[in-house]
Amino acid sequence: MSSKLEAILPKFKNLHLKQLASLCGEKSSGKKTDLVERLVSLSQAKRPSAKDSQIVLSIDLGIRNLGFSLIKPALPLRPQSANALTVEDLRRPPQVKLYRWQRQELLEPSPDGIEDPDRYSPASLAIATDRLVRHDLLPLKPTHVLIERQRWRSGGAAAVQEWTLRVNTLEAMLHASFRTLKELGHWDGEMVSMAPNRVTRFWPPPPMLTGKAPKKRKSQTAKAVGKGTTRKGAKAQQNSKKHKIGVLASWLTGKQGCNIILPVNRTMDNAVEWFRSKLSRTRKKSSVVVDSIRDAGPQKIDDLTDCLLQGVTWLKWEENKATLLQEEVLTRLLEEKLLDELEDSTLLDET
Repeated sequence: MSSKLEAILPKFKNLHLKQLASLCGEKSSGKKTDLVERLVSLSQAKRPSAKDSQIVLSIDLGIRNLGFSLIKPALPLRPQSANALTVEDLRRPPQVKLYRWQRQELLEPSPDGIEDPDRYSPASLAIATDRLVRHDLLPLKPTHVLIERQRWRSGGAAAVQEWTLRVNTLEAMLHASFRTLKELGHWDGEMVSMAPNRVTRFWPPPPMLTGKAPKKRKSQTAKAVGKGTTRKGAKAQQNSKKHKIGVLASWLTGKQGCNIILPVNRTMDNAVEWFRSKLSRTRKKSSVVVDSIRDAGPQKIDDLTDCLLQGVTWLKWEENKATLLQEEVLTRLLEEKLLDELEDSTLLDET
């Protein structure tokens, strides 16, 4: 199969190869030969069959606000046929079952309100990480653990913030904990490091809840410096959060909402309903809803959004890998030039 792909892929335009890589969750920058090699390597990687059960634990990192969700595909993973495939299928969210969706704090707040730096020492974070993994996450028996990839700097700033170092330390500890459990035979799953910018760019801007058409995002052709960079980065981060919340909101409040996220129990039903109420800015006083959200839901919708959107995105990437890296599908995409309809620079990595 790889030899056939090696013959077909070089026939694509460089832009289309970048799109194929992005649709599979891969890095889209680089030379044409690099892209071909990357896609061929993807086709050779072992992927779950339709009989394999995927239980995806998706984690949005934070010390004060750590969000995680547990989802499963509602239907077994099956590649789409070449004849039935449409461009819209490539970015259509898969239907998932929602088992857990919550936020929690790793460290208890200081009783006197004064932050003690020792609370965030490696020794303290190691205890908190071990407790989180062994007591809260491992009992969920995930087959795949997705951890949001952290950056060292934010907004192009030269300095590395102390809080960033703490979260990056937590990220490394989570990877080390799950890896150790795997090596010792206590867990047999896979870990995936997720680039949040690729998750955000993958989904087209949804219609606004107000009914207004979304504005197209302009590509950044120049880099700002000094304070302007920080402000621009902060604004971009804010827009990113709005974009992701808008995408998830379109799944939960739109016509297809009930077909994409399927809560498996009353607690998850209440969590989804709480999320909807936050979007519509209504405050439900029902004690049943309030109590269930206190136990199972977060108080910040961006943490909820990030972890769930990340999980659904990874499942879609896996579906696209199984579909797109077939000889018949690639041949149709090439002959009918279907990827011309996807010429959207926001889908690709910035170079």
